[in-house]
Amino acid sequence: MSRILLALLLISSISLSSCRFMPDAISGATRGYDADGNSFYHRTEETRLKVSDLYVEGEVKNPGKVSHKKYLKREVLYKEATLNSEGKVDFVGAYRYRGYSLFDLLNPFILNKKNAEEFVPATDVYIVIENDKGESVVFSWEEIYLNHTMHQVIIATEQASIEPYKREVNYPKEEVWKVVASADLFAYRQLSNPTRIIVKSFDKKHFPIDRELEEPFSPSVSIVINDELMRTVDANITDVPVVKFSSVFYGMGMGYHDTPTFEGPALRPLVWDYLQPSFSEWMQNGLVCIVGKDGFRNILSVSELFNRTDQVEPILAIPPAESGRGQYRLYLPSAFYADFSVRNLAELYFFQE
Repeated sequence: MSRILLALLLISSISLSSCRFMPDAISGATRGYDADGNSFYHRTEETRLKVSDLYVEGEVKNPGKVSHKKYLKREVLYKEATLNSEGKVDFVGAYRYRGYSLFDLLNPFILNKKNAEEFVPATDVYIVIENDKGESVVFSWEEIYLNHTMHQVIIATEQASIEPYKREVNYPKEEVWKVVASADLFAYRQLSNPTRIIVKSFDKKHFPIDRELEEPFSPSVSIVINDELMRTVDANITDVPVVKFSSVFYGMGMGYHDTPTFEGPALRPLVWDYLQPSFSEWMQNGLVCIVGKDGFRNILSVSELFNRTDQVEPILAIPPAESGRGQYRLYLPSAFYADFSVRNLAELYFFQE
């Protein structure tokens, strides 16, 4: 018996010594890979970032402090850059970040919408993240929980450069943990030392709910920016490119819908003149409430509409004439659920938090 026990101990010792890096948890994110391996992203040392206390507040049943150490860590990649006043790219560096996903951190804080009696779906929910300096960024609930790709927004606790092999670089490193939105093309929603996450449902304007409208058809869409009507979009659009997307259309309640394609004018040319003068502010703190004539609504961030690494942007899709479902519906290909394609589209209400 003692010989068997000795053999088992010896095998365990050899197995542990052969593992150069221990896994962080069952997430698959590890403390590193062999620098001589295939990964081009794991050839540099990580910098550990200082972590602070983080609290969740707002429309949740159980607000309080986040016990982040019990969560898995995820990895994302990011080419960090912004646009300068001349519209040229100011490149900072290319990085691998490791840290806690907002999907994981917020999951135990159960949503408790203040407007749930009138409007039950979580499609009109968003979050504001603040830091110790009072700076903030916003994300829609769709970006965190209802998107095709999970865990793309993290609070990074480790940072490592992704370096080219033909020349030396010295990309700057952070000192404290930070919010990283890895699906953003430009880094306007990075936020150092986050301390507070506030969960909100839309309350900037009242859109009454009436699912039994005698005439649900909406012939046009109002573009409203900070409570000012900027333009009305009707069927007479001739100078905007038309885009077509294939779709596997799947709703929260009814599942699969046989709607194979969406086609219509691109949204960007219809609103860009109004957003461009304050581009960075809109990318950082901008949101849009997408409202149907019956009051059904979604919240999306302006960054997820127009600041995307994949650059696949939304359209005002034109439903088949026989459907009788309004002149337009907004279609965002990255949204997992069909519920984010509001039919009988009546208003796009842009605002900043």
